[in-house]
Amino acid sequence: MSCLTQYATTWGVVILTDSETWAGDVHPSRALRDYRRASGIDARLVVVGMVSNGFSIDDPADPGMLDVVGFDTATPQLVSDFARGAL
Repeated sequence: MSCLTQYATTWGVVILTDSETWAGDVHPSRALRDYRRASGIDARLVVVGMVSNGFSIDDPADPGMLDVVGFDTATPQLVSDFARGAL
């Protein structure tokens, strides 16, 4: 049994951004939905914007995606709790 199969009950992506939110053919929230569908893993997305200028990468209607603005000593625990599904 691979460690991914054995231990990956939750999986997450964390994006730290200066609010250059995305580039390319597929929006990150769409890519995450596609990944969930293909893998069967309830993956989560946390986007941490280092500045507040109205960015949004996630889908506000998706409870598995979270936008955070700013970074302080509480942010790592918040990200960890959200990724584990504890929030």
